[in-house]
Amino acid sequence: MNFRRTPLLAIPLVLGLSALPVRAAGPEADLSSTVKRFESLKVGLGSVPVKDIVLESGHAVCTLKGGAVTPVRAGDEVIGLFFEGTGTFEYRSVDPVEHPVMAYEARKATSLAVEKSGDALVVRDTFTRLLWISAGRKLPDLPGGAEMWNAARGREEAAVSAGSSLQASFQANRERSSYVQEAPIAYDFAAQLANGAREPLVVVEIEGGKENLRHVFDASREHSESLVAMRRDPDADSERKLSVYPIVISDQPIGRDRRDPLTAEFLLTDVRVEVAASDGKDVTMTVAETIVPQRLLGVARFSLLSRSTAYSATGYPSVRSHHVKSVTDDAGKPLSFHHSYGSIVVGLASAAPPGVSVKLRFEIDGDFLIRPGGDSYWLLGTRPWFPQPDLGGQFYTFHARVKAKKPFLPFASGRTVSRGVEGDSNVVETDIDKPVQFAIVMAGKYEFEEETRDGVTIRVASYAIKNSRAMKQLTNLAFGIIEFYQRFLGPFPFPELDIVEINSYGFGQAPPGVMFITKEAFNPFIGEENQYFSQGINERFAHEIAHQYWGQVVKMPSDEEQWLTESFAEYSAAIFLRELKGKSTYERLLAHWKTAGSRSSAISPIPLVNRLNVPGEEAEAFRARTDLLYDKGSWLLATIHKEVGDDTFLTFLKSYQKTFRWKFGTTKQVAGLLQVLTKKDWMPFFEKNYWGTGMP
Repeated sequence: MNFRRTPLLAIPLVLGLSALPVRAAGPEADLSSTVKRFESLKVGLGSVPVKDIVLESGHAVCTLKGGAVTPVRAGDEVIGLFFEGTGTFEYRSVDPVEHPVMAYEARKATSLAVEKSGDALVVRDTFTRLLWISAGRKLPDLPGGAEMWNAARGREEAAVSAGSSLQASFQANRERSSYVQEAPIAYDFAAQLANGAREPLVVVEIEGGKENLRHVFDASREHSESLVAMRRDPDADSERKLSVYPIVISDQPIGRDRRDPLTAEFLLTDVRVEVAASDGKDVTMTVAETIVPQRLLGVARFSLLSRSTAYSATGYPSVRSHHVKSVTDDAGKPLSFHHSYGSIVVGLASAAPPGVSVKLRFEIDGDFLIRPGGDSYWLLGTRPWFPQPDLGGQFYTFHARVKAKKPFLPFASGRTVSRGVEGDSNVVETDIDKPVQFAIVMAGKYEFEEETRDGVTIRVASYAIKNSRAMKQLTNLAFGIIEFYQRFLGPFPFPELDIVEINSYGFGQAPPGVMFITKEAFNPFIGEENQYFSQGINERFAHEIAHQYWGQVVKMPSDEEQWLTESFAEYSAAIFLRELKGKSTYERLLAHWKTAGSRSSAISPIPLVNRLNVPGEEAEAFRARTDLLYDKGSWLLATIHKEVGDDTFLTFLKSYQKTFRWKFGTTKQVAGLLQVLTKKDWMPFFEKNYWGTGMP
């Protein structure tokens, strides 16, 4: 999984010291210059001694036991301080929902100890260097008054009365931070200033103890307070041996209930892409997007791949890049932007008020057409291959036009508008008029057949050769599953479903209007390896088709609600298998879910499984995530099903799909609808077993 740095809030407090001025937050004329000055932080020419000073940031307490401190500036603006000496750090999590996964991550992925203190979990460490920067909050006072302020502004004469310089130590700190594999903190501060946010943003970095840690208190954008450990991957190759990855230890909400999804800064409501692919790795794209701010927006932040790794058939890695050539507004005016580490920030021409649509146009090229293992296809899939906000902001209609050099045949999410040939390229144009997430485009050496029944077209594409027998079998299976689901999930949501063979084994994936399924589905009885992977092919096939309902019709607003897509799709597939193969097959699934869910239940509650990350032991974290998100979640649904009975449970599924059709879903809504149907309060059940680690 990708870990982004989770911002945190801070309340600084220093006793008996004089104040430094802070510029008020407000719109910035040039996003690039703002990012540059926050990426090029500098310290004063001198320093002053400090002793027993306490800084507080949310639930983090930093004590500067003894050492020297100097102001930190971004350009001419003093935004924080840098300390070198000896200090202690304490962080408290008061959110019981995260306590199991916090304890697990600290124990498995760091050298930190987690202690129970009343209702809180506490992490302690020491440090020899500390960086504290903030916006929207008065800075900690520093001794030295005007002398230190003048030194911070770079006036040489003031350095005479100041202490020794900390510049060398500070630059070493900045160099170490440059290896962190995530978007720079400069993006957060640039957005904070341009969006006129009044709530504080504080970033604290400490090093020299057991772990290098970052604490962020973001009361503006994320409304959360987090603590992450900066760790190197023990299995990294020589090119990545210096790379540092954030491991989330804590991420607790600020001023909100984590059971209520965070309101997005803006909604992405329409995406129109034109993709022109070469016959190699190069590609050009034009992406026209419409966004709708949910509050005043001067800078829009998106996820967008910047670097990807391709592996040859022999496993040799090569790095590929996305290059953003330009970003313009609806009038064609160039907009300032900055793109790195999988994120892009765009400065709007003027701050946009809530509810007013803004159109953006991105010109992108690069060598990011990756053929897995050297196979004859490429896929721009469910990762952010075009600019996308966080999940809660993805609510877009989609139009694609894809050109691929012959003999590659292109596919894209949506209803086929046209398919044809232009010169030496095959071309497809598609359209989706409902809000979706995870739209894709791809092309490869494929042959397909299609059939339409009752207004739905199934198109099955086999890799490399035309496999008509498999095409017919899979077409009939898909229609059978769709017909069954329509009884209790409602009309199939898309007029077309492309089923595309992936030249690998053991997985499936379901973007809107598309299913990727590996090759054992196309040859289920040939070869020992195929027989092994084909054991659960009916279940996997039914699971992926169910994702067109659970994941597209009902969307997840955040990673914490992913069970609405995975567990509900898994359980819908089980209901189909009970119909197809009988009660014994269904009961075997139940037994597996209970065993697997129980095995990992104490590690994490279901909503926080995407925080599981143990460098060097990825398989263990992956297994625990699967146990909880797929197996325990399905067991919870089976438990509810058993208690309420067939009629009520199927009515519940149908009512949920109808009520929240083409909307975001939440677990609180699940509990609320169950209460309406059964006259029972289901919140205690979910508090214990979903937001808690219980196993019914």
